[in-house]
Amino acid sequence: MTFRALGLGIGVLLSPLCILTAAAEDNLVTIIEPADGAKLEAKHASKLEYEVKPVVKADHVHLYVDGDEAAMSHTLKGKFDLRSLKPGERKLCVRPVSKGHAPIGAESCITVTVQ
Repeated sequence: MTFRALGLGIGVLLSPLCILTAAAEDNLVTIIEPADGAKLEAKHASKLEYEVKPVVKADHVHLYVDGDEAAMSHTLKGKFDLRSLKPGERKLCVRPVSKGHAPIGAESCITVTVQ
């Protein structure tokens, strides 16, 4: 086996690890609270706290509940009121968007249970 072939083999083995590491470091949108899997009380003053890293070229942020747009904020770090969530399992996503409201590709999602 030549050194070139050996290097190629090692590169193929390590490249998935590099992708996973890059993905973990590139978490551009963070849902700080509630935690994924949290249980929330319906009509209780629960908040979703989020932060978008400043490197993201976003104009504002949309909150999606079960795939439907539910709210928007013109700050890249803030909170959304979750008081109006219906009971059941809910998927909450925060997506930074452009001035034209187009998603820029970054997002963070969690699933919560509303009781």
